Amino acid sequence: MLEQPPYGDKCKPHDQATEAVSLPHKKPFRHIDNGPEGMRYRSSRSWSRLGLVHQHPGRASMKRNPGVLDLLVEAQRRRQREQQAQQRAQAATFQEQQKAHRAAQRAAAQGHKAAMAAYQNARENEAVQQTAELERQIASLGRILVDGAALPPLHPAHLRTAAQTVHFNPGPLAHPIPSPDPARYEVPPLPALQSLNPTARREHADHIARARSQFERDWHSAQAAEADRRRRLDELHRRHQAWLHDQQRQTTERNAWAEALPTRLHAGDTDAVEGYFTAVLYVSAGWPLHFPRAARTEWDSAARQLIVDWQLPSFEAVPDATRVRYVKSSDEYRRIAMAAGPRAALYRDVVCQSTLRVVADLFRADHFENLASVVLNGYVAAHDPATGQDGDRYLVSAMIRREDLAGVRLTEVDAAACLRQLRAQVSARSERLETVRPSRLAHSHPDVPPAPVDDPADQNLYQMDPARFEDLVADLFRARGLEVVTTARSGDGGVDVEARDPDPITGGLIVIQVKRYRATITPSVVRDLYGTVQHRGATKGILVTTSGFGPGSHEFARGKPLTLISGTELTDLLARHDLPGHLG
Repeated sequence: MLEQPPYGDKCKPHDQATEAVSLPHKKPFRHIDNGPEGMRYRSSRSWSRLGLVHQHPGRASMKRNPGVLDLLVEAQRRRQREQQAQQRAQAATFQEQQKAHRAAQRAAAQGHKAAMAAYQNARENEAVQQTAELERQIASLGRILVDGAALPPLHPAHLRTAAQTVHFNPGPLAHPIPSPDPARYEVPPLPALQSLNPTARREHADHIARARSQFERDWHSAQAAEADRRRRLDELHRRHQAWLHDQQRQTTERNAWAEALPTRLHAGDTDAVEGYFTAVLYVSAGWPLHFPRAARTEWDSAARQLIVDWQLPSFEAVPDATRVRYVKSSDEYRRIAMAAGPRAALYRDVVCQSTLRVVADLFRADHFENLASVVLNGYVAAHDPATGQDGDRYLVSAMIRREDLAGVRLTEVDAAACLRQLRAQVSARSERLETVRPSRLAHSHPDVPPAPVDDPADQNLYQMDPARFEDLVADLFRARGLEVVTTARSGDGGVDVEARDPDPITGGLIVIQVKRYRATITPSVVRDLYGTVQHRGATKGILVTTSGFGPGSHEFARGKPLTLISGTELTDLLARHDLPGHLG
């Protein structure tokens, strides 16, 4: 038998899985899933009021309404879906905002990178331009002789000039001072009602009087300012006309001087020769722009020699770097330094090229053959550590004759080697301003004292006793480090002085002939010296004279162990070694 329920048999049992029984003595609870709100419990009586509990079919109060729950659930689900859709929309909106923000960040980052790349490219281009400028400067320093040879030689006609035309430009003085506008001082009339007021009429009349007074003061001030402007304008115009007249006068004088130059140069006029070659030095073109242009000149008409003190560029004229590199990490330019050795060698080459260039320009401009030789003393205006004062530091001194450069191709030579061949003095350490002793300075140099009128030690070589002259030449070569003896005057076999170079490699016997002549040495004398060199087995022969040598003598001596020293070269060498003697 089945066990009876505790509530008796009047009520039949139903399926407990689908229905709940409402009992008067007990309130059972049913577990209902109410969606995301969680688990709730209600009494069966509460559900019965809503018609959601299946009551016993035997009771009239218990009826079934299954559609309400579906509607409620559906409504709940709809609200849930709406909430979820709203959350998804919000999430999507947030994601879109984040996406847009990230896109903006990427765009900003890309724009920053593009701007930085453009900036760095510009800086790199600037470094390339600076490198190109350095290369141009360095190249120009190596082309001093080539650039000079490419220019046509100067002529006296090139010194003519046209009068400078400068139009009068008064600037602000060209604008008249405006007069005050009377309309600005007009006082508006009183309104109709205020015009009936005596006080208003008096105040209005006072305003009109003050405005009229102010207008008169401003008008007089403007007239005074205009008068002052016209006075200053006239003064400025007068000064401009005076300046134009002075320029015209200077141009006329210069052109007249240039027109008379050929005649005066042909006559050997001292002032004309010195002035013309000074002008040649100053107007010659083709030099690097940063080179100084200063010269002191003196013309020795007796020796037909021009002495020039020429200012050389300082060591800073040679760039201290070969290229410029841009460093991105530090955003700075870094100069790649030129090595000390190549920079010093380049500066020495600049000094040597400048020396040859000046001398070559002078000889090329000498259309009337006034110059027999040029003494060039190249100096740098620098601080003297010995005296603590600024002064001229001489780095090169050379005495070069016209014939010395006759067969020299200046566009192809090594300037330093050429000067060595010409027996010039060149500073061994030009970059350190190690000086040389100039043989002869221009008298216009402030450090050159005037020569004494009667100096017994400084004798005229033409008037010197022959034996004393030979001794002087022997002293000269002794001062140059040779072992020297003078030979007996009779039976000397054409040798006046014998010298021996003590160098074990390049040294040997040197035979020296001395000719105190005024006339040009003939080629036969040079041939006789060459025969003596061969007969004595000497390594070299030197012919010293107070005059000069012709083209035939130089042609014969070329390629042979012979050295020809003219009178101008002799005085140059004597001065270098503080030995007395002059020509004429």
